[in-house]
Amino acid sequence: MTVSSTAVVHPNVRLGEGVVIEDSCIVGYPPKGTAPGELATVIGDGTVIRSHSVIYAGVTIGAHCHVAHHSVIRESTTIGDGSSVGVNVVIEHHCTIGRNVRLQAQSGLAEYTIVEDDAWIGPRVVTANVFHPTCSRAKECLAGPIIRRGAIIGGHAFISPNIEIGANSFVSAGSVVVRSVDEGTQVFGVPARKVGTTAQMKCPYDMVEGSPYVSGTSDVTAPAKVPLMDLKTQNQSLKQELRIAVDTVIFNNRFISGKEVREFEAAFAQFCGTAHAVGVSCGTSAVELALRAVGVGPGDEVITTPHTFIATAEAIVATGATPVFVDVDDATGNIDPRLIPAAISPRTRAILPVHLYGRMADMRAICNIARAHKLPVVEDAAQAHGASLDGKGPGKWGAAAAFSFFPAKNLGAFGDAGGVVTDDPEVQRRVAAYRDHGRAEKYVSATVGAGDRLDTLQAAVLSVKLPKLAGWNEARRKLGAAYLRDLAGLPIAVVEPQEGYVDCYYVFTIRTKERQALQDFLSKAGISTGIYYPIPLHRQPAFAYLNHPAGSFPVAEAWANECLSLPMYPELPEEWRARVAAKLREFFTGR
Repeated sequence: MTVSSTAVVHPNVRLGEGVVIEDSCIVGYPPKGTAPGELATVIGDGTVIRSHSVIYAGVTIGAHCHVAHHSVIRESTTIGDGSSVGVNVVIEHHCTIGRNVRLQAQSGLAEYTIVEDDAWIGPRVVTANVFHPTCSRAKECLAGPIIRRGAIIGGHAFISPNIEIGANSFVSAGSVVVRSVDEGTQVFGVPARKVGTTAQMKCPYDMVEGSPYVSGTSDVTAPAKVPLMDLKTQNQSLKQELRIAVDTVIFNNRFISGKEVREFEAAFAQFCGTAHAVGVSCGTSAVELALRAVGVGPGDEVITTPHTFIATAEAIVATGATPVFVDVDDATGNIDPRLIPAAISPRTRAILPVHLYGRMADMRAICNIARAHKLPVVEDAAQAHGASLDGKGPGKWGAAAAFSFFPAKNLGAFGDAGGVVTDDPEVQRRVAAYRDHGRAEKYVSATVGAGDRLDTLQAAVLSVKLPKLAGWNEARRKLGAAYLRDLAGLPIAVVEPQEGYVDCYYVFTIRTKERQALQDFLSKAGISTGIYYPIPLHRQPAFAYLNHPAGSFPVAEAWANECLSLPMYPELPEEWRARVAAKLREFFTGR
């Protein structure tokens, strides 16, 4: 840390690593009625406080914040990570400022003002907390405004007490806001009135010549009327939040291992209920590094399923080990635990079940077998974000769970990304080292690793989406339940609900011996479908060296020949889903 010799730092001030406090600053100044050091003051890692600023005792400022010259922050105020406070800003006591907030020069926040994450407050904006400040009882009814996430307040605006500025709303410069503003609304005037919505506002990015938002053109084929998946709807609904998150990374040049990675890791670990999460470059790397972390290496064998994407077995091969396939359960397509013991050999080093389609594998039985044979379990959870069995999700059963954040997943990035979750600190330490060239220090590598870090830009995108994941999964479950209801009685097989299992429906998959005819029928009706996966791994040319002839794993081969996935995504309109179900019934019954 760097503290100027002319700065005054009072007792009971905790300064994080890399903090800079410039000339003539006062940090931890005791408010009236308190003694020096009576109230704790916290300044987070990497925060910079410019010259002549005063930070009162009892203030908490997060990591990587910036407080410009001549600013005053009063007691009992909290400021979240990554926020900036402009020149000559005054923040009165008991204010709450979220993460990545921008307070521009000479703005003033009255007591009890709340500003949520990603809001932007323009220069000389003033908030108030009481309508009659000269009243003898004014202190009894202080109530500052609440400025919700992503709101933008133009310069010289005045925000009245005890009102709410809705999320992602826009208050035009010079406005006097005397009543609450709805989410996504644009207001202007004295007093401010609604003049439009933020959805109608043109973004400078959109007005760049050649932008697809100007012409409305796309370089991809227009989807069928009922697409299998629809990423565009979801991403467009989050466009403003995503742009703010990405712009924050670009503005701060935090492209490699930025704080957004650590923040996402902490949040995703909390979502999964695990002690640790480590972001990596993709789902394949997540499986490979998790296997390496539990000791899998050259000459070993890893037991897994042949009915999965090839990345599962690729990751085994990447460690130098050999995949040993075990057939799948006819009812779910997941690995059949009853067949695992016969596949265990002296060279077996781990068991790698896959939670296929959003249904957890039978982890009760698998973990019992693993314990009996003293084998670690690594879960391939690439399709299981939010799935659980007996209240425990991926990472709470095995030594680690590997996730993919491929764009189409329940939680998808804007490219390749992945993660490993675990309760084991040693597994966390090893995966973190392997992803970053095995480094113990910047130029000291304790082991051989690779460049498998999670990009900061992808972490920023995932952090925007993660709070929405539970709601998206619930929407998928409702769609899945509706499919099960409407398809009951048809000559198809589905993955039926089972006690203790909570599915997250990455896809909704049926089985039928008439797959090709059904797929053609649905396609002509404007309904997209998918096949996950048409060739079992033991029949892939890449694994011909394992010498598994056709018929080696008959159940997996039946799934590969018969499975068909129907449209499934959180924003799928109910009328579209109902149309899909009706067309299936028409195909099989003629009605």
